[in-house]
Amino acid sequence: MRPLREMDTEEIRAMAVRGGIEAAHEMDREELLDALLARPGEGAWQEDPKPVDVNPNDYRFEAPERRPR
Repeated sequence: MRPLREMDTEEIRAMAVRGGIEAAHEMDREELLDALLARPGEGAWQEDPKPVDVNPNDYRFEAPERRPR
């Protein structure tokens, strides 16, 4: 997937509409970008300049009754 800033305005608008951003049809390009980038945790929409330090998949959860004592 291309970075948001390289996408066509209509592609960005379609993504915003699918993501449930209200009034996406009336927003200009900068408003759409601000709305999409301001939503943390939205997968491809979130631009993160640095890699994650901790991978949650490295840890295995065990239910309390199964933990060794």
